[in-house]
Amino acid sequence: MTSLIEKLNPNTFILFRHSADTKESGQQERKKEWTGGTESYSLAEKNGVTTLIVKTDVPQELVEIFNARLPKALERIKMLAEKIK
Repeated sequence: MTSLIEKLNPNTFILFRHSADTKESGQQERKKEWTGGTESYSLAEKNGVTTLIVKTDVPQELVEIFNARLPKALERIKMLAEKIK
């Protein structure tokens, strides 16, 4: 996936707009199955607890794959964030 950062508020929000769907480490472009889609990540803190909010625009044919992979990625982010404290 090749993406552009469309909006960035340091330490609180990032929005990616996907510009190309690629494979082979970005060397070959695939069908435009996710081109133009978005992904955003927001951090919100309340009472000393930080919550990561993820919003995605996923094509129907990728929902199953994304649902399998995203929880693993989020668990890794949580582990890294808690280790830093």
